[in-house]
Order: sequence, then C-alpha cells, then structure tokens
Amino acid sequence: MSESSIARDAILHAVRAAQPPSVALPEVQTVLAVRARPVGDPVARFTAAAQHAGARVLSSPRDAVPDLIASTFPNTGRADSELFVCEGVLGVVENGAIWLSESRLERRAALFLATHVVVLLDTSALVEDLHAAYAQLDIASEVFGMFMAGPSKTADIEQSLVVGAQGPKGLTIVLRTPSDSDSASGSSSRPPATRATP
Repeated sequence: MSESSIARDAILHAVRAAQPPSVALPEVQTVLAVRARPVGDPVARFTAAAQHAGARVLSSPRDAVPDLIASTFPNTGRADSELFVCEGVLGVVENGAIWLSESRLERRAALFLATHVVVLLDTSALVEDLHAAYAQLDIASEVFGMFMAGPSKTADIEQSLVVGAQGPKGLTIVLRTPSDSDSASGSSSRPPATRATP
C-alpha cells in the first residue's frame, strides 16, 4: 500500500469519525401549528413583499384591467415582444412570489424574452406561505411551472446589481379585485388572462 493511499484512508476515516449524529427531520405540521400567525391584511403584506423583491404592484377591479394595462403600457401592442401579460395561479404572501404554470402561459419562453412581464392575480388566490402553496399545487399535472418574485436580477462578486440580465427588466403584478358586475351577479368565475405574444 502506497504512502498516499494510507494518508487518504486516514483522512477519510477522520472525516467519517467526525460526523455529527443524525437528527430526525422536523414534523412540518407541528412546527406550523406552533408558529405565530402573521397579523395584518394579506393583500398589504403580499404587496410589501413583492415590492421588496422589485415588482410593481397595482390593484384593479377585474373589468378595468384591460384599461389599466393599456394606460400603464401605452406604447406596446399585443404582438409586441416588449410586454407579456399572463395569469398567475396563486401568490405567496410571505415572499411576494407568484406561481406561474404552462397552462396559463401558452408560451413559457415569453416569460424570459419579454422586457416587461405583467401577471394578473386574483386577490382571492393569495396563500400565507410556501407550505400552503405546495399544499394547493398539483405540480405533476403541469409540464412547466415556476415561482416568480420580481424582475430578473443578478449580482457579481463586485456587488454590481444588474436587472434584466437573464429575463425581464420589469415585473408588474395586477391584483384583481371583484368588479361591481361580479358582485351584482354573484359570479366568481375567472376570465381568461389577456396575453401578449412575443
């Protein structure tokens, strides 16, 4: 046996001997049951978290959303690659992230190619945390899905932040509230999202 293999075996033996004892994984439901519940309006907390991640958050009655998008982005059309409008499945209050699935995107590449992404999200689709989000999502039913929180950002070792390096430069979340017509008719159905195709 060579000197190098003896030294290697000694090092590996020392590493194995220094391993900490194994610890059982926590019972997630037990931890969630004793965790303090956040206080305050979920919509306001979601808005604050999303803005902290770099997103712009607007609120609009459902029937006024097309006009809001047209006035917010006046120089873009439906076939303009500058803007992509899609519908989110759910929003996570604790971090301002939105779950996007392929069935509501039509073209997932547009999420990364458009300069600005607008995500429509019903205020009734907010959940408290990622545990609640994963409890509601059926990930196996979709080919593609992702959480998006804010525009694309990257920073290097020199601490230089670049926005839009690998994706959109801007993310706008439109929180849809029920329209007066929804309240009058008792309708809770969600209309299809307006989508711009790059």
